[in-house]
Amino acid sequence: MLQSALIIDDEEDICILLSTFLRKKNIDTHYSFTLKEGMDKLRQLIPTILFLDNNLPDGSGIDSVPMIRNLYPDLKIIIISAMTTLKERAFENSADGFIDKPISFDSIQQLI
Repeated sequence: MLQSALIIDDEEDICILLSTFLRKKNIDTHYSFTLKEGMDKLRQLIPTILFLDNNLPDGSGIDSVPMIRNLYPDLKIIIISAMTTLKERAFENSADGFIDKPISFDSIQQLI
C-alpha cells in the first residue's frame, strides 16, 4: 500500500522541507497551515501518517491527538515541536512519535 502523509504546521518552510523529504521516499504528501484546514484535509485524504505541529494559530496539536486517535485509530500521529518538554505529554495523549524542531531527517526516517 502506498503511504501518504499530511503535515499540519504553520511554518511553510517546515512543510516544504518535510514534504520534499517524504516525496523522495515515495510518500504522497499534503500539508496545511492551520488545525481547521488540516482536519478538513485529514477527513478528505485519510493519510497513513500525520505530522502535527503543536503550536498552531488556531489550536494545540497535542490537545487534538486524543480526538484524532478516536476518529482514525490506525493513523500514525507524529508531533512536531520546538518544546521538547512536551514529549511526554504527546505520548500520554497517544501520539506515536515526537520530532524536535529543528527537524532531523534521521528522526523522520526512524518514525516512518
